[in-house]
Amino acid sequence: MSGPLFDAVVLAGGRAQRLGTSKPQLVVAGARLLDHVLTATREARATVVVGPEDLASGAYVLTREDPPFDGPVAGTAAGLAALPDGAAPWVLLLACDVPRAAEAVPLLVAAAQGSSAGGHGEIDGVHLAHDGRDQWLVGLYRRTALDAAVARLADDPAQGGLAGAPVRRLVSGMELTRVEDVDGLSTDVDTWQDAETYARRARYGTGESRPAPNFGRHGMSNLERWVDALVDEFDLDREAVDIGAILDLARDAAHRVERPAAPLTTFIAGYVAGLSAGEGADHPGLDAMERATELALAWDVEATLDEAVTEDAVDADTTRHEPAAPERA
Repeated sequence: MSGPLFDAVVLAGGRAQRLGTSKPQLVVAGARLLDHVLTATREARATVVVGPEDLASGAYVLTREDPPFDGPVAGTAAGLAALPDGAAPWVLLLACDVPRAAEAVPLLVAAAQGSSAGGHGEIDGVHLAHDGRDQWLVGLYRRTALDAAVARLADDPAQGGLAGAPVRRLVSGMELTRVEDVDGLSTDVDTWQDAETYARRARYGTGESRPAPNFGRHGMSNLERWVDALVDEFDLDREAVDIGAILDLARDAAHRVERPAAPLTTFIAGYVAGLSAGEGADHPGLDAMERATELALAWDVEATLDEAVTEDAVDADTTRHEPAAPERA
């Protein structure tokens, strides 16, 4: 990939309170979240990961903001300080919980090149924006602009310095180009539901489209309002109900088995997930839906019919050769 020379800083030192476990070490779709993100840094001159000691590796420089958990701006400052001498002119700044970051890098590089060649003055960086939200931690920034922003915040105690500062404050005043993220490449993994959704889509794909939802005047589909009503009725955690993943399982069962299999399969998977949750399983919804989906996708109607016919024939033959019971006197 041709383009501007860049270093990379990956922020992996958050608390992950909603997950309750280490985000960078979380295995999703066969690899740690950190490993997914590190694939985005393959073209980087040097890579720094800002996070705890258990992430140490010879593949990158590991550092930590001091004190830990001071937030993404403090982490960015620590990462910049740890980059080796001879800084690249650009820095790829990434959060560790964006598993599709590698797909975003070509878009960022192209935008940086296009903006620089557009004759509108030098820009300070480019970043993704998804559904109207700026995703600054999937961005490519000039090193000089980041250094200046860090120095400005560090020297301004009235703003609280670097500790706990929002990324919005870091990029304030920069000349930035937004790159529309139409494919959701910047979608992060904040909850177990997010992890389940990404794992399922990475494994099975989502190529088949569903009917367009019937949106009402309040911006929610009728289906979403119905699910919310069920959640309220049964006092459930709304985040535990992944509508997309459940509909995907129902679709696979309907297409590979037969249509009535859809509600039966989702009911049984939900029942199994409930039993597993009661036994202390970490993510029962993911396990149950993945096992049911694997079974549905491997289902061979003709083979199962042939097997059933063979079993019936064996049963009938066995019955014919069984000796008659002796008559009682």
